[in-house]
Amino acid sequence: MIFRQLLNESLAAASYLLGCAASGEAAVVDPSLPAEQYALLAADRGLRITIVLETHLHADYISTGRALAALTGATIALPRRAEARFPHRPLDDGDELRVGNLVVTALHTPGHTPEHTCYLVADPPRAARPWFVLTGDCLFVGDVGRADLVDLPDTGPEPLYRSLFERLLALPDDVEVYPGHFGGSACGGRAMSGKVASTIGFERRFNLALQAPDVATFAAWVSEVPRAAVEGVLLHRHTNQGLLPLPEGSARPSGAPRGAAPALSPAEVAAALSTGVALLDLRPRDRFAAGHLVGALAVPFSRDALPSRAAAVVAPGEPVLVVAEDAAVAAEAAAILAGVGRNPVRGYLDAPYAALAGLGLPLATLEQISVEELARRVVAGATTVIDVREPFEWARGVIPGARLIAHTLLREHVPELPRGPLAVICESGTRATIAASLLLRQGRRAVTVVAPEGMSDYAARFATVRLS
Repeated sequence: MIFRQLLNESLAAASYLLGCAASGEAAVVDPSLPAEQYALLAADRGLRITIVLETHLHADYISTGRALAALTGATIALPRRAEARFPHRPLDDGDELRVGNLVVTALHTPGHTPEHTCYLVADPPRAARPWFVLTGDCLFVGDVGRADLVDLPDTGPEPLYRSLFERLLALPDDVEVYPGHFGGSACGGRAMSGKVASTIGFERRFNLALQAPDVATFAAWVSEVPRAAVEGVLLHRHTNQGLLPLPEGSARPSGAPRGAAPALSPAEVAAALSTGVALLDLRPRDRFAAGHLVGALAVPFSRDALPSRAAAVVAPGEPVLVVAEDAAVAAEAAAILAGVGRNPVRGYLDAPYAALAGLGLPLATLEQISVEELARRVVAGATTVIDVREPFEWARGVIPGARLIAHTLLREHVPELPRGPLAVICESGTRATIAASLLLRQGRRAVTVVAPEGMSDYAARFATVRLS
């Protein structure tokens, strides 16, 4: 599991990215930061955002969920009782969503708002039971949500009490709590902590609101100290519901940093390809293998690794064009490469990668094989193995007869390689995919990669030799 908490200090609001490294899928919960920030965070970890989840219709800010969905092509999911007026997946109590191996379960917890829903998250490869719960504006660290923001059915102290005591406190003590706000937010009361995470057990014992023996005592406690008014409650809520339009320009953000390289439409990208520019495809390894434009070079996005990955596949001074899963990632990559100055950046695709699908451009796939299939081909003499790891990794063991060329040096040695079938291997498939895309662009056809397994997997099952 990949899990990140993102804090919006100006709103004292927390949002979350959770992803599955195995499938490359990710979900974002309660986004309040710019959509590009979530897209880049996911891409930097090899993830693509497929779901945007909302715990409720926020009253203190306008969600960036629709902007994020427009940017990434993700599905928005939120409680059915929100009665949202835009395309979305409605969720009922007990509904499950899959994010790769992760299981997210909706837990209806009204009181703060009628539709409010918490999300239980389990990671079945580790354990079937819930690992943590995203509590939105129902339960905070040291405090509970307000029940006076909207005057609607299923709001107020009594439904909030039931949600807390009958639903959240029914969870095991070791379940972690990740709330939607922290100290400083007007959505809490006098006791909200600046700490941004807790557990059910700690809150059960030390949260003053949860010491109430009955609903009357609880109602008196949450009403004892007047809470500050939240400006724009209905404006925010109705905008997040879709009853009011989003602020101009917020529904579909473009890539991001401007000035570094031109933002190109899909048609402009297609036209630029005819000029001989090198096309850098920043999507994750498995997405590139499943289908890419003929001649594209695989350069999976990573802020830190991007310059070296690009340098491995394009010559100095060769102009490049950047495409990615979404425009934010492409724009960020274009800015990074332009800043390095090694290659002229002709532009980036200012649209999701899927926008290229209808242009009739030639497509190709890259075969991925297991270490078992590689071993079979090696025994049969049906392929030449290209090991693109670094020299210090070769010392741990190599496949007999393999050609040892680090992926950063492969571009200089392609003419020396045999013309027959080639199988490229590294440790996880990323460097192998980068190298294989270079071989394909150089005119080799029978190229495969070992992925998502690598040399450690091969060495654990088959014979290798150690270099002296």
